[in-house]
Amino acid sequence: MTKIVLPIDFSPAATNAVSVAAQLTRLLNADLHLVHVLSTLQPDYILPQHDADEQYRNALGHIEQAYDELQLLPCLSGLRVHTHVLTGTDPVDILADKRFSTADLLVLSSTGASGVHELLMGSNAGHLVRRATMPVLVLKNPPAYLDLKTVVFASNFNDHYAASIDFLKTLLDCFEYPAVHLLFVNTLSHFVPSQTSRERMEGFVRQYGLSLCTYNQQDDFEVEAGLLDFATSKKADLIVLGTHGRRGLRHLLQGSIAEAVVNHASVAVLTLPLRSEQAPMVVLDGIL
Repeated sequence: MTKIVLPIDFSPAATNAVSVAAQLTRLLNADLHLVHVLSTLQPDYILPQHDADEQYRNALGHIEQAYDELQLLPCLSGLRVHTHVLTGTDPVDILADKRFSTADLLVLSSTGASGVHELLMGSNAGHLVRRATMPVLVLKNPPAYLDLKTVVFASNFNDHYAASIDFLKTLLDCFEYPAVHLLFVNTLSHFVPSQTSRERMEGFVRQYGLSLCTYNQQDDFEVEAGLLDFATSKKADLIVLGTHGRRGLRHLLQGSIAEAVVNHASVAVLTLPLRSEQAPMVVLDGIL
């Protein structure tokens, strides 16, 4: 573990996430990179060049001051903290920068999205989750620190997690391995017999060397609803699930359970990138 990236816009929610990012940085002996995306002017908003340059310099000055204040936080004391300003129009631009695209973990603070806004735009966290090639931890109402005692790991247990499962095991070890409830959400549209889902979970545990897991199946009309209801019943501190990173038409047709859960969950969500498969687009049964 070498690099944790926290996009920050200096809002109260994002600033509150600093303490959790610092906690993980300390636990994982990592470097923490704080990244602010400085938006450029909109195309239809034209200023004389000297005015635009002055506006940019003023913005940089405010950002530098905000970073100076952040680094006085006690939680960052003794850590290797790097601050960055990235010029762009969208937080997703972070993933196109080689300095951050190789991060071991991306930490986000999110207020979620709902209704028309979710349908048309989604949330910044949702966009980053869809495109990220590294694990993403999305925090809701960030606490002062994470206290992981109960984790719900939802999957269809046919997906290939490759190296991302190693990160999850490392994270769980840092919290003295909390109770992990493996969850398969069974729906009418993609029904799987309980014996089959149980065999999948048992095989998954053997394949990836997991321990202290319970096997659970939740029947519901929709995967997202079943997962969130189960997590609530278990008083989960963290929801874990994989994401295929669907885009374009594939995303439009199949959607993303991970994005929906990130937008609507009330607890922290960790998404793990799934290994890409060179296969025709199909609708898989189960969670994703």
